[in-house]
Amino acid sequence: MERDNDIRLSETALRIYVYLLGKKRPVGPRQIFKDMNLSSPSVAYYHLERLRQQGLLKKTTDGYVITQKINIEGFIYIGKKVIPRLMIYSMFLLGLFIIEILVLYYRIKAGANINIDFIVLIIITSLSSLLMLVEGILMYLKVYK
Repeated sequence: MERDNDIRLSETALRIYVYLLGKKRPVGPRQIFKDMNLSSPSVAYYHLERLRQQGLLKKTTDGYVITQKINIEGFIYIGKKVIPRLMIYSMFLLGLFIIEILVLYYRIKAGANINIDFIVLIIITSLSSLLMLVEGILMYLKVYK
């Protein structure tokens, strides 16, 4: 899922890593266990230690903190959050769709001919935006569930 010096994270480790990205203070395994609904604190501890061994976390007296940001495939960093790239692309296509609808509205209002190619373009843009948004939401839920 990630590309940075061949660091591979399991789904649970990735979720814990992303959880820690949003925290300002060190967090311990019990807090992660509670907040993320893991099966036990030992599961949280196991993944925290694996992340620490990979050099991504540092253990302090109060818990664990992020020491290194990694590139997570398909996501971009916005502040301390990671957002699926597909959601950004979807917003761009949504903007194009809105512009196309406005152009269509003004063409109809002006009494101009409506070309079938333009209608097909509007349909393709709207479906593309919707598809990317759904896929982006699914990626987001995989990390933030």
